[in-house]
Amino acid sequence: MPQSGSRAKNLRQSRKRKLRNLGRKRTMKEAIKAVGRVIEEGDAEATAAALRVAQQAIDKAVKQGLLKKNTGSRRKSRLARIALAAGE
Repeated sequence: MPQSGSRAKNLRQSRKRKLRNLGRKRTMKEAIKAVGRVIEEGDAEATAAALRVAQQAIDKAVKQGLLKKNTGSRRKSRLARIALAAGE
């Protein structure tokens, strides 16, 4: 347990931030998994829509500092490549 008031406050803040970040990461991961599910169904329009939502979620995670810029770009690129291969 923290000994000083400032350390206790810092602990409260970090716990709150951790919960917030976990929720944001969960949202991003669910969007990415949705792309995989739609690809298995084989619907091209639904795949494009799910891909767009997932890319937006990744961009938002980068903007919020959950992912580094290059990590976000890499994930978007890999998703797009998988979606393109599924469409062929």
